[in-house]
Amino acid sequence: MTALESVLFAASVFCAAAPLAAQTQTASPGKLVAAPRIDSSLEARENQYFADLSQRLREVYQASGDGRAIALLSHTITEFRARKKGLLAEAALLGPIRSAPRQPPAIWVQTREALLASPAAAKMPARRQRNPALEYAFRRFDEAQLTTLNPPKTPVE
Repeated sequence: MTALESVLFAASVFCAAAPLAAQTQTASPGKLVAAPRIDSSLEARENQYFADLSQRLREVYQASGDGRAIALLSHTITEFRARKKGLLAEAALLGPIRSAPRQPPAIWVQTREALLASPAAAKMPARRQRNPALEYAFRRFDEAQLTTLNPPKTPVE
């Protein structure tokens, strides 16, 4: 190992350890350190999930071509299925109350209704009728059950 390699290795070890040292909390005697609120963190990630999903659906509806819409739907199914699986697993770790079926946030419902009332969404049924691949992509999206954070009703690939 050359001198330069050993210096780079030592710097990488130091940089990797620095964030860990900053994260540790030391309590003085008689003073309690509050544990982070996992539940609110999970809620924040769930809200972000729905915000990202609504943005992605907006992109699908406003896609300039059917091919682009199909690609966006396919990518959305892959990405959000993994995110949903992670959120459900984390909720299950928090206990039966947290893993019970949950309703999406009200802002998601409002955003989705506004999106479905948009001119781009009004044109989508005609686009889906003209293009069977686009219809199939939307059917796959619906079957993935990504618009709720409940466990899937049927096994999904």
